[in-house]
Amino acid sequence: MSDTNYFLPNDTMMGQTTILAKIKRLRKDRGLSQAEMATALHIALKTYQNIEGSITRIDIDRLDQIAAVLDVTLATLVGAEKLPQEDVERFINEEKALYDKIIHDKEAYIARLEDNIRFYQEILKETKAF
Repeated sequence: MSDTNYFLPNDTMMGQTTILAKIKRLRKDRGLSQAEMATALHIALKTYQNIEGSITRIDIDRLDQIAAVLDVTLATLVGAEKLPQEDVERFINEEKALYDKIIHDKEAYIARLEDNIRFYQEILKETKAF
C-alpha cells in the first residue's frame, strides 16, 4: 500500500455523517470527552471537534486511529462488519413481536367494528318493530 491517504467519499455505504454520528455515540458510550479523544489521538481539541462536527474531512488513517481509541474495528466503525447471528436473531424476533402486536391490534379493532355492526343492526330491528 502506498503512503497516500484515502479519503472517505461522501457516497460511501454509510456516508461520513453517519460514521461521525457513530463515532460520537461510541465516544459517549465509553464516557470519553472530546478533549480525551483529542489527547488519545495526539491532536488539538479544536481539530477533533472539527472532525466530529464534520468540518474537517476524515481520512482512513484517522478513522483507524479513532477505531483503536474506541476499541472497535475499523469495519465496525464504518458499518462494514457483519452483524453477529445473535443480533440478527434478536432483530428478527423483535420484528415478529411487532407484527404480532399489529395483527392482534387489528383483530381487536375488527372485533369492535363487528360488535358495533351488531349493535346498530339491533337498533334498526327495534326501530322497524315500532
